[in-house]
Amino acid sequence: MNDSGLNSLEGGGLFPRLQERYGLRANPLEMETPFFPDAMRHHALETLRHLCGFGDLALLLTGGAGAGKTRLLAELVRSESSRLDFHRLSSASLTSLPALARGLLSIAHKNLESSESPRDAIYGFFRWSETRARKGQRMVLLVDDADRASPESLRLLLSAFLAAERTTAAVPVFSGANELISMLGLSDESTGIHQVHLRPLTAEEIRSYLKPRVHRAGGRVDDLLSPSRVRQIHQLSQGSFSRLQRITPVVWLDITPASKAGRSISLQPLLGLRWPALALVLLGASWWIVSQQYDDSVDREAQVASEPDRIRKSVTIGPESPETGSTVGENNSEIALVQPEVAVNTVEEPEPEPEPEPEPEPEPEPEPEPEPEPEPEPEPEPEPEPEPEPEPEPEPAADPRPEVPVEDVEEFVPALASRFVPVDQVRARAGLTAQFVAGFREQTATDFLEQYPGQEELWYTRSTRQGRDWFVVFYGDFDGVGAARSALSELPEDLRSRETWIRPFSGF
Repeated sequence: MNDSGLNSLEGGGLFPRLQERYGLRANPLEMETPFFPDAMRHHALETLRHLCGFGDLALLLTGGAGAGKTRLLAELVRSESSRLDFHRLSSASLTSLPALARGLLSIAHKNLESSESPRDAIYGFFRWSETRARKGQRMVLLVDDADRASPESLRLLLSAFLAAERTTAAVPVFSGANELISMLGLSDESTGIHQVHLRPLTAEEIRSYLKPRVHRAGGRVDDLLSPSRVRQIHQLSQGSFSRLQRITPVVWLDITPASKAGRSISLQPLLGLRWPALALVLLGASWWIVSQQYDDSVDREAQVASEPDRIRKSVTIGPESPETGSTVGENNSEIALVQPEVAVNTVEEPEPEPEPEPEPEPEPEPEPEPEPEPEPEPEPEPEPEPEPEPEPEPEPAADPRPEVPVEDVEEFVPALASRFVPVDQVRARAGLTAQFVAGFREQTATDFLEQYPGQEELWYTRSTRQGRDWFVVFYGDFDGVGAARSALSELPEDLRSRETWIRPFSGF
């Protein structure tokens, strides 16, 4: 796929749009440096360095399309060209045995003799390469995209190396897809060759790869490499460097087909559920209304059913004459006859009720009880009570004693005085601040502050909540919410990831 037009200025290419939208100074996806060491790339590079210089094994570099094999070989040549003699064999040199022989002899500045077979010339090249190593510079043959070559040429090249003195002969480095293993006729028991495999990148490794490049290009890392965008880049690129360069600009511009399809598909179920949801709401509302009406009717029936009991009680108690009361209690039929009379006379009967007041006249007989009331003559006994009154006099003397120590006990001494601000001073401020943590224990605040000794704008104070001490850690003094959020975005990542509450000082 030709992607040369992706970043062209004609026709509104993607990179000019990225420049306009994010203000990038350069294209982060075209930066060759720095070399990406994660995902075992640095380990693979060190392995190739060591085995090319001192090993006796042919090297096999495998990985999916776009895994970074060519970039790794370029880094190998850049770092080791001072002590190793690198030669790249083009894919055209590997289409046949004569082409391979001519390509190898051109490195030795020789021509293929008419009487010499291509096989002999290839074996002779590796014997000649041994002499170069003895002069102080070992040769390395780089066969990139070896999976496009002729299997016969690859196998003969490997056989010629294995037949030579492997510690000094030119080292072949085959690079390609996993099909190279079968093309070379290798098995699990094969010797004389070492494989280095490059796996696809994970989402976190993609972020590590793009972060320094976005920073150098002048972009905002939090915006361009947000978790959702990194996840989408990883899903579409499948961890391949080549796909990463094509997919990333599209994701940054929010023009990926997957995202558009996802939005259109996600709306269809919601539109289809509008009417069923409305019907369900109406059904629930009607059920609630009916249940309320049923509960009200049950309450009214219970009240009506309880009213006759109250009438019967008034009938049995209501008769004025004790004689009639005894007969009514014995005959239920008489109770039924008396009920209407009670209903008629209930209003008038309360007036004669004061007349039974003479009945308590026998009660005056216990009026001798007031005679014990004069017994308060022992009230002189309370007169000696003044004697205990001097006892309260020491009590006021005892009161001042707790007052002093109580204030001493309640006086608060902050455990971390250098980072403590009294709550009165905090409430007197007019701006906003960002609250991080709060708790009933002072150690909660001091432990948090000790984790970030370099953050000088982190303070804590003590207020009250639910009648108990309440310790709050806050950060900064800001004029508005925008300034607070901007300052929080500049904090270290582990502190920035914590949840904060932007609040006024007066609310402490």
